Amino acid sequence: MSAGMPITMSARFIAYPPDRAALVRILGDGQIYRIGRARTCELRIEHASVSRFHAELEGSARGWHLRDTASKNGVRIDGEAVTRGIIVKPTWLAVGDVYCWLEPISAAEAGLHRSEIEVRRATSRIMSEHLAQTRDIQSLIPQTLDVVLELSGLERGFVVFAPPGEALRIHACRGLAAQEIASTRFSGSVAAVEHVLADGNSVICCDTLDSPWLGARPSVQMGGIRALLCVPLRQGDLSLGAIYADSRKPGPPITELDLEMVEHVAEGVAASLAAARLHEDVNDLLRQARDAGMEIPRWDELRPSSGK
Repeated sequence: MSAGMPITMSARFIAYPPDRAALVRILGDGQIYRIGRARTCELRIEHASVSRFHAELEGSARGWHLRDTASKNGVRIDGEAVTRGIIVKPTWLAVGDVYCWLEPISAAEAGLHRSEIEVRRATSRIMSEHLAQTRDIQSLIPQTLDVVLELSGLERGFVVFAPPGEALRIHACRGLAAQEIASTRFSGSVAAVEHVLADGNSVICCDTLDSPWLGARPSVQMGGIRALLCVPLRQGDLSLGAIYADSRKPGPPITELDLEMVEHVAEGVAASLAAARLHEDVNDLLRQARDAGMEIPRWDELRPSSGK
């Protein structure tokens, strides 16, 4: 690098909104990133304490400039309220009540991070394609849970599933016994599943201690649950069940990318479960027809011959 040429610096920005997936972004210097609730913000944080246009981050050769843009609940750097400041090293900051981590990194580190994201997305696609080829429900559900645990980095979980018209049942468990899930000591996690089954939206907590509706539950406190993820299994407007996973040890945050990949897997698996169920129903009907002495014609015998 020539003498006097400014040093370019990227940054890793992570926001930890309660009850939501962590927002992780790689920032390039020389650009302005708006932070706020508005959809037009480059760093969008959905939380009641965050203003629509709360603050701005801008990178330069001197560091990362943080400016409060007349927000209601202010900005803090290392716990100190500021209207503007320069960040030159890994630093905690707060946007309203949402804690964020800003870490200056090199261009090489930024490139490696982006490559890792592409590898994870490719891995997720391969896993989803493999699951889509499985037509046996008894094999598909446990395999799905294994994929979700691997993609999310969580350590244990279960799947509740019910074909249309049938009662929900636990079809697969990892790190848990069905009796534990049914006990009152596990009510915190059951509450997460019930949220998902009721409104069809995923539930996610990077740290349950900060969750107003989960953190106080005895099952969460006694079980030491630190993070959890629960996503729906849906076929259109029809709820088929849910996939639940959690972890009792601190670890990397559950990110928007993690949630995106797990939800993509859940969508594909829900379609596969519906197809597998339909396949079983058709085979049952064919068996019943044969048992009744009915002759089942072949498809090529039903099609009209071309040119005749």
